[in-house]
Amino acid sequence: MEALNDGKENRLISLNNNGRSKSPCAIESLLLLDNTLLCNIEPDNGLYVSVDTRQSFQEHNETAQVSKESLQSVATNATASSKISFSVSPNVNEWQDKTLMNQIFAQFDSQNEEEINSESCNNISNYDIFDTFYKEDTRFDLNNVNQNVEKADQLHKNVLHQDKLMDASYPYLHITNFGDDTLKDNDFKKDDKDSSPILKTKSRSLNECKSLKKKLRFSNDVLIPKEAKNETNSTNCSSFYGLSDTVKKLIQEVKGICELYQWQDELLKLAIKTKKNLIYALPTSGGKTLVAEILMFREIICNKKNAIFILPYVALVQEKVQSMAILALKLGFLIEEYASTKGRYPPIKRRRKNSLYICTIEKALGLVNSLIETKRLTEIGIIVVDELHLLGESGRGATLEGLLTKIMFFSDIIRLIGMSATIGNLKEIAQFLNADTYSQNFRPVKITEYVKCENDMWVINLNNEELLIDMSTNDYKYSDDVAILDPDRIGGLIMEVVPNDSCLIFCSSRKNCENLALLLTKILSKDLYNYKVNEKMSLLNALKTEEGLCSILQKTIKLGIAYHHSGLTSEERRLIEDAFRESTLCVICCTSTLAAGINLPARRVILRSPYVGNQFLNLSRYKQMIGRAGRAGMGVLGESILICKKSEISKVKDLLTSQMDDSLSSLYIENNKGLNNLILSAIQLNIASTRSELHKLTTATLLSIQQNRIGVNLKTITDETITALLKCGIIKVKSKDSNTGNPNVTVVIPSQTSTCKKNLSIKKGVKTVTFTSETEFQLCDLGQAAMKGPIDLKTAYTLYEDLKTAQKHLILIDNLHLLYLVTPYDSISQITPIGSIYYDVIMELTESQMQVARLLGITEAAANKIRDGIIPKFIEKRVVHRFYVTLIVHELWNHHTVYSVAEKYQVNRGIIQSLLNTVSMFASSVVRFCQELPEFWAFTEMLNTFSKKLSYCCPLELEKLMELPSVKIGRARQLYKAGYKTLQSIAKADSKEIKKNIPYLSNKIVTQIIAAAKLLILQRAEDLKDEREDILDGIDISQIEIGM
Repeated sequence: MEALNDGKENRLISLNNNGRSKSPCAIESLLLLDNTLLCNIEPDNGLYVSVDTRQSFQEHNETAQVSKESLQSVATNATASSKISFSVSPNVNEWQDKTLMNQIFAQFDSQNEEEINSESCNNISNYDIFDTFYKEDTRFDLNNVNQNVEKADQLHKNVLHQDKLMDASYPYLHITNFGDDTLKDNDFKKDDKDSSPILKTKSRSLNECKSLKKKLRFSNDVLIPKEAKNETNSTNCSSFYGLSDTVKKLIQEVKGICELYQWQDELLKLAIKTKKNLIYALPTSGGKTLVAEILMFREIICNKKNAIFILPYVALVQEKVQSMAILALKLGFLIEEYASTKGRYPPIKRRRKNSLYICTIEKALGLVNSLIETKRLTEIGIIVVDELHLLGESGRGATLEGLLTKIMFFSDIIRLIGMSATIGNLKEIAQFLNADTYSQNFRPVKITEYVKCENDMWVINLNNEELLIDMSTNDYKYSDDVAILDPDRIGGLIMEVVPNDSCLIFCSSRKNCENLALLLTKILSKDLYNYKVNEKMSLLNALKTEEGLCSILQKTIKLGIAYHHSGLTSEERRLIEDAFRESTLCVICCTSTLAAGINLPARRVILRSPYVGNQFLNLSRYKQMIGRAGRAGMGVLGESILICKKSEISKVKDLLTSQMDDSLSSLYIENNKGLNNLILSAIQLNIASTRSELHKLTTATLLSIQQNRIGVNLKTITDETITALLKCGIIKVKSKDSNTGNPNVTVVIPSQTSTCKKNLSIKKGVKTVTFTSETEFQLCDLGQAAMKGPIDLKTAYTLYEDLKTAQKHLILIDNLHLLYLVTPYDSISQITPIGSIYYDVIMELTESQMQVARLLGITEAAANKIRDGIIPKFIEKRVVHRFYVTLIVHELWNHHTVYSVAEKYQVNRGIIQSLLNTVSMFASSVVRFCQELPEFWAFTEMLNTFSKKLSYCCPLELEKLMELPSVKIGRARQLYKAGYKTLQSIAKADSKEIKKNIPYLSNKIVTQIIAAAKLLILQRAEDLKDEREDILDGIDISQIEIGM
């Protein structure tokens, strides 16, 4: 990417004078809405612009106009960008206030619709105000090249005309099998034999490897209709895929990506010529996410629409929110996190800015449902789904399939983008989403795959009939004693690449990860102790400050080794991941979960065995694991080594030659659970309410396409589902005299059988309900509450009964009873009660707490039996298990550390931490459930504050800091002790000072935390302005007279 300032003339850009001033009434309204947020604002300092000052602005603007010739030059050549120097009069400098919130309001005024020109795609507005926000980054030369609004309008019209022509000329896009695009042999300095250290014992420095740069090729070989060429403005032809070149430069500066890969350029050029849905599939590390981000930026900036980005895990959502914060600040849009307890339904309706909603699958479902219900789905322009192959996962796959089905059924204007590295039935998924497909085998770095058995190693060559070729042998000169400890010679494989390069070792279980990490401390070279000693001590200290230090990590980190699995807390995992990226750690022993989306590249990946748990590897998981090897920027070579036994060689060959796993619908699994939820949601949202409409809805599912393959009859199971829901009282026929909730109902569907009525015998007390294709259904109160939760039907029934019981005997002396009511029913599957611990905790309860236990049937006598492993007959097993989980939550509620609670109850601390998120989310669901049932109004009020407090379980003063993405209690304490007690203090802080005051924080993380704090403040200020306009909607504030 050429520097934007090379050989160009500096231009003088004046400040616009069309910004409206804030009236004292407006400021007072905002202050009344939230004094806490606006605590840094001086009401009389900089928020009101005098007439004299405004006049000086106008005079300044009149003397600093950009020449018409300069604008025309910019318009005809988008690549010829210019330096911009800002000249501000003394009056302007006097007027600008230095406080953080005054800067925010200055930004809002500079971005009102009159200044932004909302129709312009090629003008990223008012970047100068972000310079006051982001002082630590002075490298940005922000180009506000289109100051002429009339010119921008004309450019936008040309873009719209071009888009229409492209849609007409390219109604379909179907590109597959572009072949193997990996690097060629001549891209390496050394030949294949010398480039791999696989048979060497000498380590090799990273500096010996040639780092590849992503190459952007703005080729002109994409076919464009002649009429489109004639109408297309030259600026748009060479622009950054319809975006301003400013976006191009920001991606370079923020992400460090100077040039795009050829496939990215090719796909983006094709994608912007059609509005059709798109699925693209490439191997891991190919750069898929960047393409999706550019398409989302285009939708937000050009089309002024919101975007939804769906990621599979909470950790990935938080990581993406943090990494995108800087771009959001620079480009002037908001990022709203929808994961765990964060996110509101429906979202705030934005009047000035657009939002990028970054969500988990479950949160995205709730978000879309709320937008459909409030008739606001048209606010969304694009939805991107990462890891699209999760459609085939049991449970979550049905949720994702239902979400996508509703979107396509309800709206045809929202564009769906799906991406995956491991999807086998691409054509079926494309048929389901009515999408174009794009696939390649491109990898930025070549991977050499090996299979190792005992001391023998083979290169995998899928083009060779033998499959395993070039056998070599190396015993790494192990002594007899060491060979007994490490028969697979893992230590030798590691020492070939460390410490200059890194190594990931995938193990089949969490326990194996820990055991292998300890084993490596005994067999690896002791010279590793002397490598980056200070950095390792900083890491150990950082881990200690979180909530405690694992005894295993305390031993292994000194050699640069760590383990990584779900048993660690999110803070521990984050610190270990950052240390690995910084090369403080050179070896991580991990489970397969590390391969699922976390960007943690390594020079060499070792698969300890071909199993995950007790299941043999499939090709999808294998590809995900080895995809961590040889990531871009890590040199020109990556290696993967699969270790197996002789008896497993044939299975390994079958694995390597197998097809990628297909994503199969799971709507019908567990008694049509997914189909139940889809039908109930459709009725609740009024998407489909008659039998014919429901059948039409279900034919839009992936299950409809795969029903013959799976062996189900979709029409039959749809009718069976409707019948079951009708008989159990969740739905009812929409009529005044309908009999609902009566199991003694016979449902007759005339279309199913012509002899149905003849074969029915009339029984006393049994009502016959006949419904046709046009029979209309509606939800009963319980069904409505379950959908609002959202809570599955089985849980909804149980919860309803528990709340009815609690109404009669609610104990409020302590929080224990309320905590029991919001303890998730499915959490008992992760935590198994230990009898002796259960007994000890029960005996330690206070009298008021024992009243709750006795109410549930858990008396002192029952505790004795539980200690001996016996569940009393008069107590339900689920109650015993659920109360045990409640006792754990109660300790966390009382601010006991995760580490101490995990040790006391002998549960992995990662599970204890995730339990907090699960409980807080379920508490939110219970609140929404109770809101739909007037009889539970009291619970709504009492439980409403539980969700947020449960998600943090920390002292009140830390709650504000923990709103930042990826900031947990340990880091929140560090920030607080260092003097950063509010979001405002972090937003105004100098990055160097934060890094100095808080140990083991990289420059990247510090920058992201500061940017996230700024973005949260911007979002809240925007919320206040939107709320003010809602309150004053249709009211002329100047005409309001305030009486005495």
